[in-house]
Amino acid sequence: MTTNHTLAKVGLGFAFLFLFASCTQQAQNETNAEATEVETETRAAGAEASSELDEAGTEADRDLNDFSTWVQDRTARAKTATKEEWQELKTEYKTREAQLEAKSSTWDEKTKQKWQQTKDSWNKFEDSTQARLGIPEDND
Repeated sequence: MTTNHTLAKVGLGFAFLFLFASCTQQAQNETNAEATEVETETRAAGAEASSELDEAGTEADRDLNDFSTWVQDRTARAKTATKEEWQELKTEYKTREAQLEAKSSTWDEKTKQKWQQTKDSWNKFEDSTQARLGIPEDND
């Protein structure tokens, strides 16, 4: 009976070993599935954040391009403007500039540089126009 008893113990040991291996494999599969789910969610969140940044960058670029175009158009028009027309253009410029300035802290360096170049261009033109019209520089 010892041989049967030994065989039963060995059989029982193999059964427990098989059961343990099976449970371990199932736990590993569940862990892998959870990790894959987390990775998928992380990628989706990263893509969404990247998309939001791209949209913000695109909006900033669009706003700045619109403003730069406005400055170019008004610069051409202001070359023959009267004092009254010039004051209206200057007031409109200051309003538009303030609106964009409020957003500029979120812009990337390239957009900020273009913004500064556009403002510098306007300021040079403003100086020459005010000199042509006989308006002191400090008169806003």
